[in-house]
Amino acid sequence: MSNVTLPIQELRELGRQVLLKHGATKREAEIVTEDYLDADLRGRFSHGFTYFRNAVEAFTDKGVYQVGPFDGSYMHITGNSDLGHIVAREAIDLAIPFLPDRKMISIGLTDITRFNCSGIIARYGAEQGAVTLVFAYGGTSVMTPPGGMAAAVNNTPLGIAIPHTDPLFVLDMATSERAWGHVTLAKYNQETIPNTWGVDQQGQPTTNPAEVKYLSPVGGYKGFGLALAFEMLGGALVNVPIGSKGPGKSRGALIQLIDPTIFGHTVESFREQVTGFLGEINAVPTVDPDQSITYPGQASEQRYRDQLNSGVITVHESVIQYLQNQLKND
Repeated sequence: MSNVTLPIQELRELGRQVLLKHGATKREAEIVTEDYLDADLRGRFSHGFTYFRNAVEAFTDKGVYQVGPFDGSYMHITGNSDLGHIVAREAIDLAIPFLPDRKMISIGLTDITRFNCSGIIARYGAEQGAVTLVFAYGGTSVMTPPGGMAAAVNNTPLGIAIPHTDPLFVLDMATSERAWGHVTLAKYNQETIPNTWGVDQQGQPTTNPAEVKYLSPVGGYKGFGLALAFEMLGGALVNVPIGSKGPGKSRGALIQLIDPTIFGHTVESFREQVTGFLGEINAVPTVDPDQSITYPGQASEQRYRDQLNSGVITVHESVIQYLQNQLKND
């Protein structure tokens, strides 16, 4: 199979119609579809429409979330296998009005399905003026410690977004060298991979994506340490089983909202400081004069805007076939 290019709106509508057919409300279909489309438009193909079946499968046992205790400084939501895309956003919406008074709000999400990218949720909070941190535990072990030959930890992604930056500073990263999606894409495309991405059944690094059994942590032991910490924050702290007891599709997340004026800044002085700093980063001289230094979220935002302006998107032919088959099936 090969790649196909089609109007962005056509792919968007296909995704929405598939989710509506599987029981989504109009709002759910729009938000979930947009999250997968956003990933593709920003060049995060490991989380794009190639994996849209994850969104479809989330409706199989979907429940309805319940908001538990909320005193303005912390909130606990029991997801009941509701959509992480929706639950995370609505939790932030509930919390934001209290942020000017409370200054810092912790949100725990228990038993939700995936929300695809931690950075998308972090960006959502930052767009409403909050410094936003997101730890999203994936529910199952996929990564081995350095020197190990068994899965022991999730690659719990981290999202951090800083408001009042333009484009928004959005760090979106897993604690593995690469997400599973990159390995899978390489396998689809019959490409070799760097031997730092994962190891085989015997724990040996491999360049063959079909042989990867376990992901490898980014930066060796440092990434492994971060993965352990993030799993305890995004899983254990919000009362979701972790490690070998991980529940699979049932996931957890910790969201931290911080008012940027909490320690004496005004919004304007905070904006001036962070944008000035990021401007210094952009001004760092480069070895290649045709290249420039960008901060997290900057290059992907430009790509996103360029893609939207083009009006078209390129995806693997199998993506379109899957969506069309979903609409044909009873």
